[in-house]
Amino acid sequence: MVSPTNVEVLRTLGHGRAAQAQLVDATMPDGRVVRCVEKVFAPGLLTRVIYRLSFQSPFAYQSNRDAILACFYRRKVAAAVIDGSDVVASIADPLYVRFDEPTRAWVLAAQWIDGRGVKPAPADGSRIRNWFSSLSFRKNTAVGLEESTTEPSEIECLVDTMEQLESALGESGLVGSGWQVAPRALVSTANLLRVDDKYTIIDLESGIPAVLVPKYVLSGWIRWALPPFDDLDETKLAHWISQNERLLTFRIGPERVANLQADALKLIAHSSAWKNSEVALFRRPWRWITPSGVRAYQLECYRRWEQDGIADPETARSLPDRPILSRLIWSVGMFPSPIGRVGSRLLARKDARERLKQCLCDRAVLAQEFSQMAERRKQRWVDSGRIAPVQRMSKSSYALNFLLSRITPSKLHRFLVDGKYRMDAVTTMLLLILSSRYQAWFGHRRIAKSIDRWEATERISAEEALDLRQDLSGREVRAYTRGFGMHLALKIFAPIVLPAKVGGVAAFIASGNPWFLAPILITPAMRTAVTLASWWTTRKEHVPHGEALVSGLLPVIGSVAFPLQMFATRPKLSTFLIRDAASMVGRRLPIYGGADSRTEIAMIRWTDYLVEFMQCTSQLVKRIFGANWERKPASTTPTIKLHTRNRLGRWVDNQVAQRIAADRRSDEQTGTDTRSRHRAKQLSECCGQACRCFFS
Repeated sequence: MVSPTNVEVLRTLGHGRAAQAQLVDATMPDGRVVRCVEKVFAPGLLTRVIYRLSFQSPFAYQSNRDAILACFYRRKVAAAVIDGSDVVASIADPLYVRFDEPTRAWVLAAQWIDGRGVKPAPADGSRIRNWFSSLSFRKNTAVGLEESTTEPSEIECLVDTMEQLESALGESGLVGSGWQVAPRALVSTANLLRVDDKYTIIDLESGIPAVLVPKYVLSGWIRWALPPFDDLDETKLAHWISQNERLLTFRIGPERVANLQADALKLIAHSSAWKNSEVALFRRPWRWITPSGVRAYQLECYRRWEQDGIADPETARSLPDRPILSRLIWSVGMFPSPIGRVGSRLLARKDARERLKQCLCDRAVLAQEFSQMAERRKQRWVDSGRIAPVQRMSKSSYALNFLLSRITPSKLHRFLVDGKYRMDAVTTMLLLILSSRYQAWFGHRRIAKSIDRWEATERISAEEALDLRQDLSGREVRAYTRGFGMHLALKIFAPIVLPAKVGGVAAFIASGNPWFLAPILITPAMRTAVTLASWWTTRKEHVPHGEALVSGLLPVIGSVAFPLQMFATRPKLSTFLIRDAASMVGRRLPIYGGADSRTEIAMIRWTDYLVEFMQCTSQLVKRIFGANWERKPASTTPTIKLHTRNRLGRWVDNQVAQRIAADRRSDEQTGTDTRSRHRAKQLSECCGQACRCFFS
């Protein structure tokens, strides 16, 4: 394993519970440039707290060298195991391990897999009717005479593959790795990407213990390893390799088998060293009565203190011979950070003590130290979106930002301290209230972005995306997109309304007074007011708003009110918007939700019942009003009205131009590939065309 000499970050691919994935170009010592994915293990507060409570140690993949090396060799062993099995799948090969100085975290680099996530099944508006038909068929036909010809959906094929992978990894002794592909772990489907007709595992490292599936909890209980976390059954792995050596030689070759045996030995050694160096009171607690267990923990503490800069190299080398100082550093480090870190550093670093003396004696040195600390915190706030990069930082503003960073969400923090961000939000709110043209453009832009996102992830084809964009040009769609945009714009108040909802629910639970639940009705009431305003402004055009008025009263899912209303004239576009809204809900559900999770796919699939209900409702309305009754669809080409260029019109034009320019800058900063840039260009052109239609 050779570490790179230089790493150039191209773009961030995503954030998980425990790591951030980045696409990088790594320059190797021989001059080769390798494009790969680096997982920087810098978990958030919740993940660190869960790991600390579970094992009484820092998050291992961030700070423990043996743990990150165990990740490296685990992937190599798992890749050989899967290649030697009957499962049609693979694992992204590990390339190297390095320690990242800026983040003070370990990094695992792996092969870059340019694949896609799971693709939802097409919308089916006849699921209930098909179910009743199947019941009728079973009553009149002998069971088993005819098999269903329906092809399985992609999620069903993926789940079958995951079950085979889980079984293969479990049989080989990689019991902890099976958790990452376990179908019962609803978010594990996001750990695989599809390339052509084959799935590749891109994530084999856990972020939290495997406590959500009883099977793994029971396995950990039997092996005295609670809670289970990427565990390895060493005896089972060695026995499996020995028993299947001849079959593996036939399938992957003798050289690969020799590498597998060597990698397995290294995996066992690093896993054992990692697990033995943690406190982990519920993992074989008897080892703490042996000198070897205590010694392993002490050596890991010394190594981590030197790695994290708490102790200088000279002090770290002398700590084994200075037990009193070691216990003192350990005890002070138990205080909540940053107090514990600062105290430990003062005890273990001579230069830190000298710096403290200088700060106490020289106010200029103290000011410089404060300035450096404020700059570091400012950069963290900028990275998390709490403040603007150009915001100046004085002592008073630093204190205010520090307080807000502890008690407020990031968006509310930004709204309170960033005047430009606040002005943009207020401007957007005013234009959505005053300008029907801006309302229509805002809704059109939001829908166009959703279409583009689904096309980029290959969830819909280019032809389907083109049909949806054409439906956006309908005349009545303008009224519905305007209302849809206003409903989405109400989310601007989320940083204010959400704390009120949470506080109201907490007060209701504590007191039992139902009046505290009133904040839950704030958003539905605002949606109802918006829907009534949309109906009033389009009353002369006889645009129906009944369905939107009723469904807008529903909490959480009320934002799909206008997509439901749109179903009568634009069923394809309406169905897409309903599925997209369900997808967003599935992604944002805590713990069990996420992109490409089974929760998200299930939420999308459940919208089939809503689509079928809308179809039946439309047919019922047609029968009531007559066989030939039908809501007249609008022309696909919107009527272009001449509009006087007043001050409000120029304000709208300026804001739209700024938003389009901001979208382009965002695409350039994220460093998207050629295909993504092409789609972004199509989106900008689509928005520009909408502007010309709506604003001329």
